[in-house]
Amino acid sequence: MKAQQHISCGIRTILTRHDLITYEHLLADAVSRFLTYKSYSLYFPKGKHNPQPVWDSQDRKLLLPLTLQGRLLGVFVARGVSMRARKSMMDVLPGLGELALEKVQLYKLSITDPATGLFTRQHMEQALCRETERIRDCFKPAGEGGCEFNGHAEQGSYSACMGVISFTLTSLRTVMRDYGYLFADELAARLADVLGECAPQQALAARTGDFEYTLFIPCGTSSSCRRIAKDAVRAMRAVRMVHELTDDHVGVGVCAGYATYPQDFEGPLFGLAVEEQARQLLRKARIAAGIAGERNLGEATGHVMGYNRILVEGGKVVETMPMSRVMVSLGRSMGAREGARYSVWSTDYRSHRMATGAQGEANGGEGLAEPVSAEGTEPKSPLYKGEIVLMEVRESQSQAEVMHLGDPTWAIEPGDRITLMPEEDGIAAAPQGETAHLDPLTGLLRHRDFLARFAREREQCDRFALALVRLTGAERVQGERTPHAEQLVAESAEVCRSILGDDVVGGRYGLNSLIYFHAGAVPDHMRERYTRLCETLDSRLDIEAAVGVACHPFLNYRRADSLENCLKALEYAMLCPKPRVGVMDSLALNISADKLYSRGDTFDAIEEYKRALLADADNTMAWNSLGVCYAGLGRPQEARKQFEEALARNRKDVMALYNLGNVCHTMGELKEAQTYYRKCLKQHPGHFFALIRLGQLSEAERKYGMARQYYNRAAKLEENQGIVQRYLARLCMRQGRTDEARECLHQALIHNPQDAVALQLMAKLYLDGGEDPEIAEVLARQAAALRPDMKSAWLELARAFEARGRHQDAREALYKAGAL
Repeated sequence: MKAQQHISCGIRTILTRHDLITYEHLLADAVSRFLTYKSYSLYFPKGKHNPQPVWDSQDRKLLLPLTLQGRLLGVFVARGVSMRARKSMMDVLPGLGELALEKVQLYKLSITDPATGLFTRQHMEQALCRETERIRDCFKPAGEGGCEFNGHAEQGSYSACMGVISFTLTSLRTVMRDYGYLFADELAARLADVLGECAPQQALAARTGDFEYTLFIPCGTSSSCRRIAKDAVRAMRAVRMVHELTDDHVGVGVCAGYATYPQDFEGPLFGLAVEEQARQLLRKARIAAGIAGERNLGEATGHVMGYNRILVEGGKVVETMPMSRVMVSLGRSMGAREGARYSVWSTDYRSHRMATGAQGEANGGEGLAEPVSAEGTEPKSPLYKGEIVLMEVRESQSQAEVMHLGDPTWAIEPGDRITLMPEEDGIAAAPQGETAHLDPLTGLLRHRDFLARFAREREQCDRFALALVRLTGAERVQGERTPHAEQLVAESAEVCRSILGDDVVGGRYGLNSLIYFHAGAVPDHMRERYTRLCETLDSRLDIEAAVGVACHPFLNYRRADSLENCLKALEYAMLCPKPRVGVMDSLALNISADKLYSRGDTFDAIEEYKRALLADADNTMAWNSLGVCYAGLGRPQEARKQFEEALARNRKDVMALYNLGNVCHTMGELKEAQTYYRKCLKQHPGHFFALIRLGQLSEAERKYGMARQYYNRAAKLEENQGIVQRYLARLCMRQGRTDEARECLHQALIHNPQDAVALQLMAKLYLDGGEDPEIAEVLARQAAALRPDMKSAWLELARAFEARGRHQDAREALYKAGAL
């Protein structure tokens, strides 16, 4: 028989008072196994408390002390208890309470890394899945989804985004080898403490590998993730520990990469399962961290790289190949696409000196002068070497063709950095006298030669169309059998030639894309021809092609903008059902604007929505989205005009009705807001936020019974339960039903632990009830960190400081509240 081993609890996994609030639902469930009650609350006494349970027969209330290993953590107050066998139960209740605490402690042990005190990888992934699910609810139209644009502090607005930062401890393995595992573990724990200090209150820090920490930031944007990552990397790289034997001051190299959701996702990735999307987000952050750890690039970027910046500044040349080809470090996993053009840079002045020196000797010894700084050292700024274009994109690397060399004597070499070029800045066009080359596989023009031909032909036409054909079926087969994929591309080019005609100018636009120029074409004719082409490719070759078509003239776009418009139309086509043909129109501009808005480029999105409305004034989605943009910028009057325009075109538009009611609510026009909310419910009786808003308006009018009816109707929809419970808690507090309010807030925090308003209300309840002000301080501090613009959170934090005798901190909190 094997001996039973005691489950030890280290100092980093010990149970605290704050843990009782965090895992309150587990504690309540454990107590309910041996004690029946109707409601409960937690009480944290300030001083010493009787360790024995107390029964109040008049109120049918039981006070159960929660003691673990001789430490009193709090008191569980159970109401509505039936104590028929009171005398026999009272003696065993303390032991049963300790068993309940041990259950909570075991749960904490299961989700906590014992060496660092950070959460485990599994717990991190579960949190990512929950947040991903909430954000996906916001992908629905504004009138149906779970998000809203109203940013009032008292309403607890929710930002439908999140960020993940991956920290790689690049030299911790070397520390293990040179100084031992125990010293390395102690250093890793110190680094985890520093990371916890740098992380915001709402963040969740986890150890996701032996040499990797990860920070999950709800509502995190690219800019906030970059700022947090830079601060954390700077602080962690500054950590030093002295090794007792050698007196060495030992530190660890740290680099960080971050990714955001949904900004760094696009296309088919949104159709994956929630668990898959969560892991994809972690993978993207890890890819960015790996690039940030590269020697030359890491120093230039402060050892921090965002996934959205990899394509712009995170690439390098990996290998040089014959026939003016190079292999670069950007692949499909980083969002690389065929046809993207990059400039090549180098800081290796020694190779430049050798090249220019050899050229100088050939010219009689007159070589180019090398730039030298005032101190006689070589400058760090990179030198331009040339331009490349991506031709074949693979999973983690891409093959590119050299388009231009700044100095023919200075060749592109492995290690050179590459940066993305704007579409109109490249040297894409070949010289007039240069002969155009055909692609041997398809018989079409090569990428560079097609762009040169297109630049000449477009100036001779008043009307033309550009079509980009992406062969998604050929891309699928590429990984299994490349020659077969190339054969499919060649056969696809033959099908295109038979349908489009031999006189159409065509070219390669990457490994799985073809591009065609049609002089004098009109949109309807192009849609018809390419619809037939997609159907033929699907039936003959089993290829699911997508085609983006851009016609000129269109609005006020220049001829040179056609290629960019073609790419926008292709993104639109990828979202369409078969046959996937997207012509550049109002809907394509709408999708492009949505993409800009999701990345935080609100002003560019506004301009794009306006162009969509110029193309089609009856596009109600564009009117609604434009109004949401203005509302987000704090311009409700202009937002109202856009919603009214949408409603004028469709009086039954649920999205416009709700948004118009919400903006009237924001402006204080409560009667009109109520009218629009009711119209919205008439069209869609299950509209969650219309019910919440009507309940809020009734509550403001002191019609508490009607408000509760609206909230209960919203609760029956079984969505956004955290929001419903928070509003019910506030209603109960106004009616003086404190115990019921506490239970509702508990439920709200179970559904959303990052609900700042619920945390602030909970802190208020603890302070009003004269309970432990330390717990109230933690709750109020967390609420203020989540919502720095919420005045009530700072006021509750000031009250908690006053209750603890920290008057200076209380004055500072009041000062911050007064500034809001």
